[in-house]
Amino acid sequence: MTKPAPSPSDKAKPGRPPVYTEKERCQRLLRAAEQVFTTSGYGAATMEEIAKSAGMSKKTLYAKYPDKEHLFAAMVGGLWDSPWEDENATQEKDAGAELRRRLHAMVQFIMTSRQVRLTRLLISEAERTPKLARDFHDRVISKARRYLAEAVERARDEGIGPKIDDIDQMTATLLGAALARNHLGALFGRTPKATKKQLEAQVETALRLLGY
Repeated sequence: MTKPAPSPSDKAKPGRPPVYTEKERCQRLLRAAEQVFTTSGYGAATMEEIAKSAGMSKKTLYAKYPDKEHLFAAMVGGLWDSPWEDENATQEKDAGAELRRRLHAMVQFIMTSRQVRLTRLLISEAERTPKLARDFHDRVISKARRYLAEAVERARDEGIGPKIDDIDQMTATLLGAALARNHLGALFGRTPKATKKQLEAQVETALRLLGY
């Protein structure tokens, strides 16, 4: 009888490295990179330190990502945990409800501890390494805006909310109003972390103030 192949979740035998699928290996490397980058800073972080944090060899890390720049670019858009990458999300039949759902999801995601840490890192490195900020914009911010803009446009087309011509402007204004001072306070650590209930309340205030 053939012995079944070990599962990635099985505990590895002493002295032998654990077995990961390709996706698990990438996820582990990206999360280790995030930890090292946000703790040490982009400039001080080393590939050796990241490989060690992931519990893998430098050879494995370099086989996937040739340098820190490629690794950082993959990290900011490669953990697949944002609401606009959720393939299982069910779209609301009502355009207003769908706009509300997407705005709530975006605000909750942006305000997670992880996203706040990454934003702080990008701000601190923006002048020395502007490409990092450009990559973040292309891989995350532009997708996020499109995700919300689709709902704003649909609401307008179905006669919900104000009559607007500039979808992008309304999208930016709506998101800014929904984040309000909570995001700035989180970035500077000057205020206690907003609760889910407080964030939801601010989203509802933004929608009401802007005519939704």
